[in-house]
Amino acid sequence: MKTKSSTFYKGWAFRLIIINVIIFILQVFTEHYRVSQQGPSLMTYYLGLIPALVVKKGFIWQVFSYMFLHSSFSFSHIFFNMYALLIFGLPIENEWGSKKFLIYYLFCGTFAGISIFLINLINQGAGFVIPTIGASGAVFGLLLAFGILFPNVELLLFFILPIKAKYLVILYGGLELFLLLTGGNTSVSHIGHLGGLVAGLIYFFIIKRRSLQFRHKLNQAARRRKINIAGREADRQVEQSETDDAEYLIRILKKVKDSGIESLTDDDFQYIKYIEIMAGDVDEDTLCNSFDFDINDDHCRNCDDFKACFLREIKKYL
Repeated sequence: MKTKSSTFYKGWAFRLIIINVIIFILQVFTEHYRVSQQGPSLMTYYLGLIPALVVKKGFIWQVFSYMFLHSSFSFSHIFFNMYALLIFGLPIENEWGSKKFLIYYLFCGTFAGISIFLINLINQGAGFVIPTIGASGAVFGLLLAFGILFPNVELLLFFILPIKAKYLVILYGGLELFLLLTGGNTSVSHIGHLGGLVAGLIYFFIIKRRSLQFRHKLNQAARRRKINIAGREADRQVEQSETDDAEYLIRILKKVKDSGIESLTDDDFQYIKYIEIMAGDVDEDTLCNSFDFDINDDHCRNCDDFKACFLREIKKYL
């Protein structure tokens, strides 16, 4: 069975940084190639988000490609975006896995691009013909995800002031909304930033709602377990003993199949989480076909991958 790699450079967070840096270098060296004397560079013209070109010339890919470009005149633009991608992206990817992380990142960035396009299409202001570039929309989506997954982790605001992640999300969200409504710092796409935050909210509270409910139940079970740990220590040890592992997991799975996820107790949820942590990041391609998994089969019960197969099976009902 494959295990999660400890080398961060094999993940998509690091790869996205490399891709953005390579494209930035290309922008610097091709900056003098322009569509007109006062117009944008060719790369910005074709890959940046210019709503007028999306409408008039059908450059619909721009709502996606714009997030990989940055201002070739400002190193700070790409530096701060890639720094945020690094500090937020790595723990999120470690929590979710590379595939889910990449999908979420691209979803937030594209949603932000669509938001920029639609708002400027409606307003028909300067943003309709001026290009928007940068990964900020996707990065703000990562900020929201980090605040939800690790709400009490302390970060340094402006590299000085400590602030918990959940409050940082609220602070930046409120600031971006205020600046958008007051017209502050028009060179920054506040629409894109808010679009990334909204995309994250959509992902978590609509697409991932059931997963969040499951996580909430686990957290509740963990808190109650700590309060009553002294009186329930003997039961916990029995449940987690190697000899009873298979039988307990089978009982959980049968309970879910017969009566639904609501029939599980707090202890059941806590034990599932324990098994998930101990199993690590499982590559399902190395497991047997899910249709062959049979909790009543002695071969399955005695297999080294039994817990991994159990996790794959139980997730169908969560």
